[in-house]
Amino acid sequence: MFRQAIALAGGFTSPVVLSRKTVEGACSSAIGAFVVVNRDGWIITAGHMLKQLEDLILGDQSRRAYKSQRAAIENDSSIGSSEKKRRIAALPKFKKNDTDRSSAWWGRDGVQAVNRAWIDTADIGIARLEPFDPSWFSAYPVFKDPTKDFRPGASLCTFGFPFHSIKPQWDEAVLSFKLPVGALPIPYFPMSGIFTRMAEIVLVDQHGQLLPPPQFPLRWIETSYPGLKGQSGGPIIDPQGSVWGIQCNTVSYPLGFDPPVPGRLGATEHQFLNCGRGVHPDTIFGLFNQFGVKYDVSSY
Repeated sequence: MFRQAIALAGGFTSPVVLSRKTVEGACSSAIGAFVVVNRDGWIITAGHMLKQLEDLILGDQSRRAYKSQRAAIENDSSIGSSEKKRRIAALPKFKKNDTDRSSAWWGRDGVQAVNRAWIDTADIGIARLEPFDPSWFSAYPVFKDPTKDFRPGASLCTFGFPFHSIKPQWDEAVLSFKLPVGALPIPYFPMSGIFTRMAEIVLVDQHGQLLPPPQFPLRWIETSYPGLKGQSGGPIIDPQGSVWGIQCNTVSYPLGFDPPVPGRLGATEHQFLNCGRGVHPDTIFGLFNQFGVKYDVSSY
């Protein structure tokens, strides 16, 4: 059912790898997905991917500033050793697990995501790739018209890059990360089910009072199957390949069944149903319109 749609989505969906080195030298990465929206290089992804990138950048900048300030103090011949120690001790402190270096790999080398913007509450964000060549992608998405037969029961498929891990290596000689041999290309993995229901995001303040509604609706769609790690930011498509949403998170619903665990006297197992959440086209279009991003809408 989704064979042609998956082939189409593969033309406008790409992985993003966020690499990080800690102060003590440990390297790790997070993998997500993004959809390239148009020939101008605009992309859309899960908001938490852009938020994580922003946090990494801020940590990286703080650490670099610390190293620069410390080096300036240590190389200052006009002050004595005791004063140097005092000034160094006054600099910001870092923990072993704090970010020392970071980078983002947007599907190819030498590309950055600029003009980043996201909505925390809806977990959706956009950015623009720079540099960008339209020929890098074989297709561009068509988003489902939410005013036409946008109802639960539709067959949907989430596309992304789960079940893959990358441990980057930091090369001090060139001050950059290297992805290990065999890390690329990152294999995709689709999952399918049905569109179950929609959710309206209501904004409240710290006292639980309703806040004024935003400029455009903040909505999610829910699927009968979970979104997997590595699919965050990937498209939720129908059999024609139109995008019904952008995968953002998964919610676990308790089923109320507590069967005994075999071989463990008195132990029970809590069972859950994991359902995926994607950002609704109404919210996606609102964000696009706010920043002047061109996009295509389905005829159905």
